[in-house]
Formats: sequence, structure tokens, C-alpha cells
Amino acid sequence: MSPKSPPRSSFLLSRRRRPKPRFLNNYSFPKCHKPGAPINFTFDEIRNTSVICNWEPPEDDGSPITGYYIERKERNSLLWVKANDTVVRSTEYPCAGLIEGLEYTFRVSAINRAGQDTPGKPEVLDVTKNSVTLVWTRPKNDGGSKIIGYYVEALRVPGDTWIRCNTSSQNVPKEEYTVTGLERDLQYQFRVIAKTAVNMSSPSEPTDPVLVCAENG
Repeated sequence: MSPKSPPRSSFLLSRRRRPKPRFLNNYSFPKCHKPGAPINFTFDEIRNTSVICNWEPPEDDGSPITGYYIERKERNSLLWVKANDTVVRSTEYPCAGLIEGLEYTFRVSAINRAGQDTPGKPEVLDVTKNSVTLVWTRPKNDGGSKIIGYYVEALRVPGDTWIRCNTSSQNVPKEEYTVTGLERDLQYQFRVIAKTAVNMSSPSEPTDPVLVCAENG
């Protein structure tokens, strides 16, 4: 089975004094798995250097939609550029900064929590008598929204209550964190949650139990 083409639509910005952009192709929005693709993409108020994009929510979104990202590219270019820096929560977006006379292709993608991957399983980098330093890999798919940080959680073994180690995800902008204040000679498990501007991922796979002891201090 051949892969489905991504949702897109194109138009040409004319060089006439009163440009009347013409549509160059039909467009369709195949359903995606996480989430479904937006439908009925249309253009409104087409001007020399701007256009308003409109669409409808996916028919099958799997979980509540948290926002949309719009991308555009010029003809004969392979580079897709995000038209919006922050997530669009409505089904309309005014796209400005276009160049008259150029042909553009647009596409829109929906974002939901199910569409965001989890961080990789944390690995133990260092252990002291009261701390553990962890590293992990970024999620392969951020759901279309930039990751702004992480939450690290700890579970004392045996036990069933996960405790958040950092109060703000922005305190952990990179894929490394040292958990402090642990009790010596006890075992802990750790997991990581990615935070974006619109949502949080599910927790990562937890570490194996780690014994807190004075290996390096």
C-alpha cells in the first residue's frame, strides 16, 4: 500500500495590480492515527501578502484536540516552515508575510495528548549517599508543540506513590537531572514526563530499582 500524502492545499499570489489568486490543485485530508487530520481546508480573504486559513476539526481525533499547527512551503522547495509560533486553538489562522507572485502550499496538523511520545527510559549516571543523577532521551515525537522541560518523579521501593522531584518543568530544560534529598540505603525508581506549551506526555518507562549509597560521595 502506498503511503498517504499529507494534507495540503496550494494557491498562487498573482502579480496583477488587483491579484486574484487561483487555486492550483484539489486537496484532501487523510485520517491520521494520532490524531486524525483536519478536514475541509479553505482560504479566505486572500490578499497580496496574506491569507486566512480555515479548517474543521478531525472526524476521528482519538482524544480531545489541544491545538493546531499550520505549515507552508514555497513551490519547488522541500522545506516546510511553521506559520505559527504558538499553538492555534481555533480553526482559523491569518497567515501573513507571504510574497506576491509566489506559489505556496499549506498544510495543518492537529495536536492531542495521544500524539506525543514519552521520553526514553532514564539511565543512572551517578549515585551518592543522598542523590541520583539521571539522563534520558527526548521524545521522538513532541506532538507538534515544542518541549519546554521535564518533570522527574521518584518512587520509594517498595511503594506505590510517585513523588514529583521538581516543582517546575522549566527547571529541567535538558535531558539530565540530579534528584537530591534521598534517604541512604533505600531503593528508588525514577521516571520522566515531558512538558510542552499545551500538554504533558505520559510517564516514561521507570528505571530499575536504584540503591542510594555512597558510591561517589
